[in-house]
Amino acid sequence: MMTEKEIEQFLSELNGTQSGGEAAVKKVRFPPLDSLRQERTIKTSLAHIEDVKVTISAELGEITLKFREVLNLDVGSVIDLEKSAGDAINVYVNDKKAALGEIIVVNDSFAVRINKLIPPKKVRRESE
Repeated sequence: MMTEKEIEQFLSELNGTQSGGEAAVKKVRFPPLDSLRQERTIKTSLAHIEDVKVTISAELGEITLKFREVLNLDVGSVIDLEKSAGDAINVYVNDKKAALGEIIVVNDSFAVRINKLIPPKKVRRESE
């Protein structure tokens, strides 16, 4: 990195070999960073995000199959996940684990009862 004197010397040598006016070095003044760090409070309500769409999915189970078995799957194939009503499952919001629940039956349909919400992990700032 060049010092201010080195820059002035370089510019004076440059002006001596080229035709043109004098070049001058001026210091740049920036506003203090403290004034930029002031927290801005924005008043808002949940009404602003009520229409945001999210995807909610429930992991009903998993199974390991051989590739040959996957190729044999067809419309109407049944995959036994070994889960039944009352079993614990994971619930995801936008592919992130958000809750623990259990499988229940409501009017001959499967449903999920939320038993525990999982708080989102706090995002660590790079400066911390």
